[in-house]
Amino acid sequence: MKKHVPFTVAGIAALACVGWLAARHAEHVMLEKSIDSFRQTLGPDTSFTYKKAWPGLLGRSVKFTALVFRQGQQSVTADDAEISKVSTTGDEARRIGHLVFHKFQFTDTSGNLRLDDLSLDGVTLPSKGDEKQGTPPQALEIKHVDARKLHGFIASMQSDFTASSLKVDDYGNDEASHLDAKDLRLATSVAPQRQITASAILLDGMDLAGLYKSYTTNAPYKPLDGVRDIQVDALSIEGTSPLLRVARLTSHATHTEALEKEVSAVQGLELWPAVPNLSFLPALGYDHFRGALVLNLTHDYKAGKLHIDTFSLEAPDMGRLTLDGDFSEASTLAMLSASAADMQVISMNLSYRDRGLVPKVIANFASTRGTTPQDYITSLRNSMAPEGSDPKAPLPQFASYLANPGNGPLTMTVHPPQPVPLMAIAATLSMLPTSPQLAQQLGLTLHAP
Repeated sequence: MKKHVPFTVAGIAALACVGWLAARHAEHVMLEKSIDSFRQTLGPDTSFTYKKAWPGLLGRSVKFTALVFRQGQQSVTADDAEISKVSTTGDEARRIGHLVFHKFQFTDTSGNLRLDDLSLDGVTLPSKGDEKQGTPPQALEIKHVDARKLHGFIASMQSDFTASSLKVDDYGNDEASHLDAKDLRLATSVAPQRQITASAILLDGMDLAGLYKSYTTNAPYKPLDGVRDIQVDALSIEGTSPLLRVARLTSHATHTEALEKEVSAVQGLELWPAVPNLSFLPALGYDHFRGALVLNLTHDYKAGKLHIDTFSLEAPDMGRLTLDGDFSEASTLAMLSASAADMQVISMNLSYRDRGLVPKVIANFASTRGTTPQDYITSLRNSMAPEGSDPKAPLPQFASYLANPGNGPLTMTVHPPQPVPLMAIAATLSMLPTSPQLAQQLGLTLHAP
């Protein structure tokens, strides 16, 4: 019986070796098949090289070192990569279930992007389509992105940007995406040099693919129907000195084909004298502006009208300005920028409650004219409200307010017979001393407390 033991052991060993070799061969065949499927997924116009490849756990993925993709002037490299669930047939053509990259870099003529770690789920690669077979072009789609330690360069802006982390869900044409980014920084090297930072940015319900297309092609961005939310924390913009800081910016909008309702707020708003039109602040005794902003509005697309329910700008050591009214269609961004001067006013109500700004303005004007604030106010009242003038007219009301700004708010209403630019209203106010009849033509009234 013992004489057969060596032969039995040898037979088992031989079978084990044959089994191991067969398994290794099957593993190699599966590996080559997986790599070939991945090549097909990339398409014929993309080159794909690597230093080493081996199967992942249970052969469900393929791992690579020194991975390189090239397509035209675009290239992607990664020190290490793992790719799984590749599909090249049926409705899921050119779809990759999961990709993981370590030390990832993307480069093309527009700039470059480097990441320490990048994980992608549900990736559908873009394709040109085939008109003869009736196959439409396929845009890039990604179900989920998780990236760590980003650093990039935008050639057109000569700008560097970084982020500690980035998460994106549902990226694709006409998809309501979600983006969550932390510790962002953008620095431009061309004049005027700017450095923009934010501790966190959250976007929800925006078509990020459409936004990217709009940026790269200058095509207009079309908002998706539904709910959109934006939140930015600890926003800062600096040049050679501070320009703007915001503790938190929030915006919530509901969009349909007919209208869009939007509520936005800026908390902890700070603006410095280097910002255009704010160079006067030091002359009034302010090192910079501190305040908060609230905006509640409705875009009526069918009527071509922008209705502002509430616009409020409040500075504790200056005053509180509120505005509501109807304007010809304009974007929210235009309203908060220099383009606001061109907005067509249909009707407008404005109120200002002073908290220290008016006396400082009067004192500054009086000082430049070599007189006292009280004498300067008396001079204004004599010129704006001469004897015999209507005390309810705009200029007498304004003169009365300047004499007692702490008594209550100054209110102004504008109801022109036809829409006029906001700049034209400002120009009319400056012309009232010589042409008081313009107030009636513009439907303008002022009321002091």
